[in-house]
Amino acid sequence: MKTADQANAKWVASTSQGTETWATNLNTTQKPIAQAAVDARGKMQTAWNAATQPGGKWERNLLARGDGYIKSQATKLKQNYATGVANASDKQLASMRKIIAYEQTALTQLTSKSSPGSGRTRMNEWFDLMSAAAGTLGAAS
Repeated sequence: MKTADQANAKWVASTSQGTETWATNLNTTQKPIAQAAVDARGKMQTAWNAATQPGGKWERNLLARGDGYIKSQATKLKQNYATGVANASDKQLASMRKIIAYEQTALTQLTSKSSPGSGRTRMNEWFDLMSAAAGTLGAAS
């Protein structure tokens, strides 16, 4: 019989194989993943509501671990921030290109700075132009 250390070592060592199997199975499944998630909404909401009630599992576990544990776990995951930024770089660049192009065009539509009271007028025009573009300048838009 394996010891706990041996079982753990094998589990860790098999991660690469398990990762590939998981990815292959995910990409070859014919099950409707998104619809299944939507269909399970009620179960999720019930479990969430129960867990987050005063005195519920979420509160108990959070308070049992405390700030020190939260900080230690967050510190272990700090590389995820840089990884997330790197992974989102293309989408951020696409958004920035759209935003800056829109702003360059919008600037040409503002009242001249030399007009009396132009500061307030320009501010209101800018607000209106930016509000009109809300939701249209993201990478996926």
